[in-house]
Amino acid sequence: MNILRWRRKSKKKFKFKTILLFSFSLIMTTFAWFAYSKVLNTSLNIHISSWDMEYYINEVKQENPEDGISVGISTLYPAMPEQSVTIDIKNNGERTVDIDYFLQSISIAGVSYELVQEGQTPTSANYILLTQAYIETDTTTGVQTVKGTVTNNIKKFPFTIEIEHSALVEPYGTDALGNVTGGEGYLTVKVNWIGDNHDLDSEWGYTVGEYLNSPGAGSVISMTLTIDSYQVEEDYVQTITMPSTAETKPYLPTGFIRVAGTTLESGLVIKDSKGNEYVWVEVPKSATVYGAEGLNITSFGDAEYTAIETALKAYSVEYRVREDQPTTYNIIGLSPENYTATKNKMLKSIYQNGGFYIGRYETGILGSYRDYYSESTEEIPVIQANAYPYNYVTAFQAQSLAKSMDSGSYTSSLMFGLQWDLVMKYLETKGVFTSSEDMETKGLTLGNYYDNTYYVTNPKAKYSLGTGTTTWENRPYEKYNKEAVYLTTGGNTTFSHQNIYDLAGNLAEWTFNIAFSGSTPIGGNGGDYLDTANNLANYCGNYNASTGLKQVGFRVTIY
Repeated sequence: MNILRWRRKSKKKFKFKTILLFSFSLIMTTFAWFAYSKVLNTSLNIHISSWDMEYYINEVKQENPEDGISVGISTLYPAMPEQSVTIDIKNNGERTVDIDYFLQSISIAGVSYELVQEGQTPTSANYILLTQAYIETDTTTGVQTVKGTVTNNIKKFPFTIEIEHSALVEPYGTDALGNVTGGEGYLTVKVNWIGDNHDLDSEWGYTVGEYLNSPGAGSVISMTLTIDSYQVEEDYVQTITMPSTAETKPYLPTGFIRVAGTTLESGLVIKDSKGNEYVWVEVPKSATVYGAEGLNITSFGDAEYTAIETALKAYSVEYRVREDQPTTYNIIGLSPENYTATKNKMLKSIYQNGGFYIGRYETGILGSYRDYYSESTEEIPVIQANAYPYNYVTAFQAQSLAKSMDSGSYTSSLMFGLQWDLVMKYLETKGVFTSSEDMETKGLTLGNYYDNTYYVTNPKAKYSLGTGTTTWENRPYEKYNKEAVYLTTGGNTTFSHQNIYDLAGNLAEWTFNIAFSGSTPIGGNGGDYLDTANNLANYCGNYNASTGLKQVGFRVTIY
């Protein structure tokens, strides 16, 4: 979807580029298609608005049918060369245009798939989850390209796909010398089936072969999509340039977009192609943190990393309850060398960029929930609103899941205890509280605890009473009394501070900050819904890190 017109499109039915681009994306999660452009059995149905748009496939103009774009893919097999299909887009009008693509239907090997929008529940076994595309900007030319990538569920599908197209199509024109300018854009679909997964390659190869040998078989992949063209209006133009100051310079990992309307002042949010959201935590590269002279580091070694860590600890000391425990690296699945390398990478990133990202929400699961501990963690982790909390996991499992999250060329992991302290300090600098004492005074208002009361207004939130077998109920829910009840992620907006939800209460969260109580590894930050607000946002708990617990989940950081 083109974020240049997010506000206007968000008011349209559900014609978001989310639908097409991740339909395209997740579509391919269940299969790969768009094999050979030469064998496309394609008819285009395009809704053309008052400005004059034209669409071409293989230089053949697609006349103006009105039922959508029908695309047929006739072949698909393991280890095939990358295949691509390009739709050339021409804008003969007088205004810049952005394009909305969205899917109407799709079938693979004769099976129709239900298209399920983000946040909805599928009603059939064969479904495709639709999520957002992202915009990538060429830092040299400033040209924006929209890209959609596959949700790579390697346990089910051996296919990958990349879809990219022009974010904007400028109007056709000529310059002072008579040279043609603008007027052209494109959409390209790229498909790969690497062929390195024996079981899935065999399974899907057999499925495709059986279908092609069946009577009346048509295209292996059949899809219908519609294309709408929208004239860009200045009122809706929004920049995706990342805000920065001399003290903090947020970066945009590959595959992410900046969430429209979020700022450094209110909490800058970015989102990946699957809809997972992160908030920038400022750690200013200033005299306040690094002293009047600054550290002035140009090369990094042990002494430099120690200097950075010492400065950050001094800056956030008021919120420190327990130091990081490097000797417990094995509890979170790291070797001593990996622990040190991971910590140094985190320190260097904070120093150079003036901050780091953390999950906007506690990590969750869409469509299902865990109601007991299991050694299996097959549920796909998400960092999205209204998900079931990803609980009943050990610290080791949480780190493994955190590492699996997409982070572009950066690192995703559990947070270090030092990072948790820095988040507290960040909230102080933004006025959420003025000191650790003030945080204690405001404890009940900061999160979901046993002894506070609140009313859930989020229409998509669910709640679960904290005793007995897990059951989830739809809101409305008003908590009148002291009671153990926990919420889906982002369930109550009053527990959002600088766009970060549920740092206090709801679930406690595993971090690298794990110590030993006797022979038991203990950790978990922020308190939980079974606790009173005495267990503050900077609380470091005594939860058994080697046991999956109902009241403990985790949050992901990127650096």
